[in-house]
Amino acid sequence: MGRWSRLLAPKLVTFAGVRDKDRVLDVGTGTGSLAFVVESQMPQGRIVGVDPSAAFVAYARSNAKSGSVSFEVG
Repeated sequence: MGRWSRLLAPKLVTFAGVRDKDRVLDVGTGTGSLAFVVESQMPQGRIVGVDPSAAFVAYARSNAKSGSVSFEVG
């Protein structure tokens, strides 16, 4: 979603039917924009973001605010 991630992510989460306490795998997470929106909408859920770029994953990890979201290189 690139630069549109922050604007479109809330609509995508709603469209996908993600509910609190769900588990979400964000493949190609990049900087974690979508994962962070999911986290904000489902505080009791579990989100794992995966991306092949170690630099993007490091950036996403540095912005994680809770233990409900984690990021892995893969």
